[in-house]
Amino acid sequence: MVAIADTRARLDAEASVLERIATHAPLDEILDLLVTAVEAQLPGSLGSLLLLDPTTRTLHAGAVHSLPASYNEAIEGVAIGPDVGSCGTAAHLGRAVFVSDIATDPRWANYRDLALAHDLRACWSTPVLSRR
Repeated sequence: MVAIADTRARLDAEASVLERIATHAPLDEILDLLVTAVEAQLPGSLGSLLLLDPTTRTLHAGAVHSLPASYNEAIEGVAIGPDVGSCGTAAHLGRAVFVSDIATDPRWANYRDLALAHDLRACWSTPVLSRR
């Protein structure tokens, strides 16, 4: 019975996101809905969507409401690169980056203390690319 409820919740979330896209809802509303839907499917997770400025190659808040404000402020405008946590590395490489232990992963060396201070222990980042 739980699987049916989970499937229904995923389908409802998908329909809500597609409806917002089809009705040209503001991007921040769509991104918030996506993050909320993913967090609902993964209890205990904190989600965010960061936007890449292609000119400056820096990351900016898209939907970050579940992460602590002080963490979001610290990473706002960070330049992407090969060792910029999970998100900055994934954006740099153009592929998913999975980090199971922030405390030991070398990609987090410059951000480890910040992440651990906010009780962040693992991170999964997947770039979503647009043709625009």
